Amino acid sequence: MKYKNIILLGGSGFVGKHLAIELAQRGYNVTLPCRRPHRLNELKVLSSITVIKADIMDQAELTSICKGHDVVFNLVGILNESGKNTFRKMHIDFVKSIVQSCQSNNIKRLLHISALGANQASGGSLYLRTKGEGENLLHTFGQNKLQVTSFQPSVIFGSDDSFINRFSGILKLSKGLFPLACPGSRFSPVFIGDAVSAMADTIDDPTSFSRRYPLCGPETLTLLQIVELIKQAQQSKCKIVGLPNSLAKLQAVILQNLPGKLFTMDNYRSLQTPGTCENGVATCTTSFSSYIKGLPHLYNRRPTYDELRKQLNGK
Repeated sequence: MKYKNIILLGGSGFVGKHLAIELAQRGYNVTLPCRRPHRLNELKVLSSITVIKADIMDQAELTSICKGHDVVFNLVGILNESGKNTFRKMHIDFVKSIVQSCQSNNIKRLLHISALGANQASGGSLYLRTKGEGENLLHTFGQNKLQVTSFQPSVIFGSDDSFINRFSGILKLSKGLFPLACPGSRFSPVFIGDAVSAMADTIDDPTSFSRRYPLCGPETLTLLQIVELIKQAQQSKCKIVGLPNSLAKLQAVILQNLPGKLFTMDNYRSLQTPGTCENGVATCTTSFSSYIKGLPHLYNRRPTYDELRKQLNGK
């Protein structure tokens, strides 16, 4: 093992928690900085995971906490802009801050989660364009003594995700009818266990340097098919109605102005780009349709609106 000490930036969410556990189980020492360490108490049972309180958006603090680490793993990203947290700040400016911190601490290895469909020039949404620009910046810096690997996942699913649980919650709250925007959008959902394993496999692999890895599961499904599978798993009688583009846009215009931004025009534009790939990592073999059938938590009580809002916002 060439590298030993890894810091996960933006690792307090769904993917970060699973990645931290995967890395710890492989023998790495993992540092998880976050503003609210109490939210990660369950990870503290693993002695090789250290949770610290830090504001990674502060350049000086970021540089300080990166000291002593061999690897930086960036998971920072947002699906919707909110106040000062713009796509440019989180996906581009923060990437520059990471590079500066790596250079200051002589860190040679950097791994980064981007998004499937991310493209600086032709991304269909501001989210995808800024994701693409940030990823390109890292690989440009990677040509100068910084070994960069990036990952482009389709939608990532697992029992504690904000994807399955989002639609499960909406179905439980719906009064018999669920109007679904962009029902024909296509995805190749990737299981969280497969995704973090694929990411961890590359850390010490020199053949992964400067590579961009698409992460997709073994099956391609439309959004309507995905939600129908969730509906079947929780034995819901709710009728799902796919909206035409005109009504989907109207739904986005309305919802993006409500608290929580449940659906925005930028989300709508992102959904016009297929979340599929032809040459994904071969080890991502868990299918969504087989996995979803074994989730007993989908039969639980209906969530409150506040719980649903927190799921939708990743909080």
